[in-house]
Amino acid sequence: MPNANCSLFGTPPEDGHAPWPTYEPLAPWHITGHEDLWVDIDHLPNALLTFRNTMGAVARGIRPGEDGHGHLVVVSGLPGTGKSSLLHRCVHELVQLLDGFEEPADDPAPCESTASARPERPWSRRRPARSVHVVRIDGSANEGRGLGSPPGAEPFVPQYDMTVHRIAHLIVEKLCADEEFAAAWHGADRPEQPDPYLAWRRLTTTLEARGRTLVVIVPHIDWQDADIARRFLRFCYDRSTRGVVFFVETKRTDVGRDLDTFFTEKERMGITHLQTSALRPQDWGKYLRHWMEVRDIPAPKIVIHDDVLEYQPETWALLSISRLQDCLRQVSQEAVLNDEGQLRMSHVADWFEAHRPKPDAFLREPGTTRHGQETR
Repeated sequence: MPNANCSLFGTPPEDGHAPWPTYEPLAPWHITGHEDLWVDIDHLPNALLTFRNTMGAVARGIRPGEDGHGHLVVVSGLPGTGKSSLLHRCVHELVQLLDGFEEPADDPAPCESTASARPERPWSRRRPARSVHVVRIDGSANEGRGLGSPPGAEPFVPQYDMTVHRIAHLIVEKLCADEEFAAAWHGADRPEQPDPYLAWRRLTTTLEARGRTLVVIVPHIDWQDADIARRFLRFCYDRSTRGVVFFVETKRTDVGRDLDTFFTEKERMGITHLQTSALRPQDWGKYLRHWMEVRDIPAPKIVIHDDVLEYQPETWALLSISRLQDCLRQVSQEAVLNDEGQLRMSHVADWFEAHRPKPDAFLREPGTTRHGQETR
């Protein structure tokens, strides 16, 4: 049986420098090798198949210009169920698909969408797409609090007008990191538009002039009002046109009902809704086997015994992928510190028993998890 390192169950950052951060999604559109860590557990294969089927039918229409279409992708599910990694995997596949449409025949260098070989160094930053700009709107703890704020900044409670203005500002700010876009944007010699519609129109016109589509990734925003949450979905949908695709993550498990109720049948043709859910007992072993076999994992520190792979967590422990990662990370670290030769099923069973939530935890806060930690 292969060995495992305590960093095994984190997420490799750019260049793979240790320690690997926790609770970070896999982002293969940004970091090479992240796609190798993808595990087809329970809900993910069906969700990914839904996305592929939808994009296969509409992707050629996603292009800048008056006759170009866009799309809105909404990924929903309880905390810790893999929403972010599913979203980023879909972004990666869409970028590859759109870039493949634009690959010039006389380019001797294969693009990322067709190249089968990985770069020599694992966990390196992926080469920018040829035809797509990807803008990731960052928030505090993977939420839309303090959108675009520096780490450690005090997050604000989201207010609709402030949030949509901030998102539009951040998109332009991040696009201007590209010198060619910045030259086109500032060279237009047009004053800033106070009207949000005209400002967005200027953005899509600039993208059209450069022949670029735009993908915008928006984290979960904890709207305190259901009507405001629906209004924000409408904001994202209305801007998903002329080659713009919005990917929106939400913990609201009733968002599917809102999409069916507040959008027309024709509008829903431009929306894809993907859902995540709890794991199955056998997903524990499937997840662990896959990660132990991935190349480029750091040097081993402890042996994982076969009986760990045979362990099947109870139902409450399967509500969150993050909880499984917490368990594996912590029991591995404890075994190394205690100078134990291998990790056994008893270590895992003891950890889950010690972290079993009390019955009233479910009553206080349905979902019982926040960033992989049990609510107490």
